[in-house]
Amino acid sequence: MRYATLGLALALAATGLALAQPIPAPTTAGAPAAERKLMPINWAEVREAVRSQRLVRAKLPKLSFAADALQPSLPMLLPVEQRIVAAAVSVFPQQDSYSASMRMGDVTVEVHGERRAAVLNANDPMLRLMTSKNTARLTAANVAFALDKTEGGFDLTFGRFGAAYLVSIECRNPEEERCVKPDFIRALAESMGLFGKDAP
Repeated sequence: MRYATLGLALALAATGLALAQPIPAPTTAGAPAAERKLMPINWAEVREAVRSQRLVRAKLPKLSFAADALQPSLPMLLPVEQRIVAAAVSVFPQQDSYSASMRMGDVTVEVHGERRAAVLNANDPMLRLMTSKNTARLTAANVAFALDKTEGGFDLTFGRFGAAYLVSIECRNPEEERCVKPDFIRALAESMGLFGKDAP
């Protein structure tokens, strides 16, 4: 489901490119792999969002980031909500994507950013799945998002600057309020800040 929700986020981020999804659908034996595409990032919009303070710079004192790791070719967004700032954050960058993981007591928070796409046919059932999802808007960024309930928490996806982002929470106790009500994950998504560069 997370690959599908990342696909929705990219569709929301890239108007006019509705057939481009960030992660290819699984292929069966003998089936050709989906064509991959690198989505363009609007770095001018990133810089303007920072300048106008619609996007804050992330300051995470307990950040673990390999010194020789690649710098991803998309904006690295991480939540800067107070409880996250106090947590140890591990970032795993790749050339065109990144993942971050942090733990707050019994709650695990993960963030994924992606700009690789697969071009799907207009009749691909994956498109129907993604376009049928209910979406709302993140007030802070004024972007659409989709929310999915998972077995242990929530997945929230959105597109911004031409990339797709997934914020995921999972609770050790699935009855924990933060994983039953969507308020906490939505607050995390509303507080996303920029870590690292604001230009290619």
